Amino acid sequence: MSTGGKWRAGLPGWRKRAPSREALPLLLLLLALSAVFVFGNDRGHFYRPGHHNKISGQTLSLAANLSAGHRFAMYRSQWLDGDGEPAYEYYNRFPIGPYLLVKMAILPFGDDFPRAVHASRLLMLACFAAAAVLACLALARLIGDRWIALTATLLAFSSYYCLYYNDMISADGSTSLLGVMLTFHGMTVFVQEGRFRQLLLKTAIAILLGWHVLALAAPFVALGLAGELVRARRGGDRLTQIAAAAARSRYVAYSAFSVLCCALLLGWNLGSEYLALGGEVPVTELPSLRSLLRRSGVSASFEDSSAYTDWAPFLRGQLTRIGVTASPFAAPQFFNPDVVRWPLDSQIAAAFAAVGAATFGASMAGLTFLRQRMLPATLLLAGWCWALPVRASTGIHDFEAMFYIGVPLVLFLPALLGLQRLPGWT
Repeated sequence: MSTGGKWRAGLPGWRKRAPSREALPLLLLLLALSAVFVFGNDRGHFYRPGHHNKISGQTLSLAANLSAGHRFAMYRSQWLDGDGEPAYEYYNRFPIGPYLLVKMAILPFGDDFPRAVHASRLLMLACFAAAAVLACLALARLIGDRWIALTATLLAFSSYYCLYYNDMISADGSTSLLGVMLTFHGMTVFVQEGRFRQLLLKTAIAILLGWHVLALAAPFVALGLAGELVRARRGGDRLTQIAAAAARSRYVAYSAFSVLCCALLLGWNLGSEYLALGGEVPVTELPSLRSLLRRSGVSASFEDSSAYTDWAPFLRGQLTRIGVTASPFAAPQFFNPDVVRWPLDSQIAAAFAAVGAATFGASMAGLTFLRQRMLPATLLLAGWCWALPVRASTGIHDFEAMFYIGVPLVLFLPALLGLQRLPGWT
């Protein structure tokens, strides 16, 4: 256990050194992340190819229109109906947290649009940097080596998608990534120290920042509960005892808590939208509920989306994104956004899909070299647990590849640990 003063709570398992030496990897990470702020927000104009431009503009509009006057139901367009009365297109599809953060960031600038854009981008970069720091802290806890944690974090967070979309003003970009890494850190602390309340608190905050944390919670609960049941069975417990123990499991309680938080937040979104529309629209016709049904494939999906959402092209596209995500230090200009998005040229697609399949397979194999395998397995599966249920959305939106970041994180850990054991490695 570390005894490095104020770092003790955040970095247990790190070697006993003077506080200044112990903090050095984190300081180096912060220095590297400072380059993101220096070079990542210097483009001087709003337009950027791909989803970056459209979603940034939409999020700014929603945040700017967020007010108690509309019962906190956000809208992205306004027009006059046939009677000359104002009508609105409401858009309550994501948790309110990211929009509140953007609203606070742009309030000081009034109608100064360029400065509002700049402030919002800096906010997204700050969330991205915080996500990287939390990932590094969690990995350090997991493997007990701060330098390998630092290296793996830098490699994983330098992928094309991270560097291109880290300043996209969005409710399902850097803010959601921060929520995912905050929750993963909480999961790591819980597994190692049994601190359950901090996990609940971090999860509640993460859900306010985006729905993606559910994709992390699903494998965590499934793997954790399965492990408890297997251990109980091997210990000779009867099936009735195992069932009773499962009902009392903290993993079950965590699952119920996560579902409750999401239900309350979704109910708030739909309720505010229903009231903002005057209570005249059937619940089944609320725009946000219809969007949820489209994204999950229950109802008609996005127009002309079969090239993305049919199973064969969808799986090839996701493997392609994993291949790109696992390519470290790939400057955004190295990839043409029109090429990286799916569908790709067939030969390029085949090459990246092969890399993605090999990367994911190697990451799965690498789990055998890591301690507390449930945690890296959770991180590894989270991207798929998000992409598959809402493939009508993830198949089209290439920025969703940011949430495959668990694949390179898990891939680089055993690789770096193996290098460390080579003769002459210091």
